[in-house]
Amino acid sequence: LVWWDYAPETMGYIEQWLDDAAVKTTGLDKGFRSFYEYWANEEGYIPGENFWCKVISKDAQPLAVIAFCEYERKVIIMELLIAPEKRGQGMGTEILKELLGNKNIIGFSIENSEAVIFPGNMASQKAFEKAGFSHHRTHEDGDALYYVFRKGPA
Repeated sequence: LVWWDYAPETMGYIEQWLDDAAVKTTGLDKGFRSFYEYWANEEGYIPGENFWCKVISKDAQPLAVIAFCEYERKVIIMELLIAPEKRGQGMGTEILKELLGNKNIIGFSIENSEAVIFPGNMASQKAFEKAGFSHHRTHEDGDALYYVFRKGPA
């Protein structure tokens, strides 16, 4: 896998990945660029320092985009979007495992990570579980599942 920084002005193809299924299971109903610009300009977040958005490719073909930040000594995975033609092939798990196991992606080793997943998003639940995350709790409204990853002994 090859990882590079997301560039909104040159990566419009990512918006095309937001089919009905993706919009239903992510928080990207206003588009990925809008999501990125919101967080890249949010006070306290500095792209490349404590907020990252990476496009992942394999064999020179872009296949996913992931956004995450460092907050309170944890890496929070905010969004992971797989290209429609690559869904169901284990790409999400592969990307998560590489992110968690390769300190060169962001310059440090990830010891703790968290993610929030919509209850109906079974593909993401499975991908995160296969990558080493576990379900921690469900929001009291039942509309969000909280997943955690801890490196080393529990």
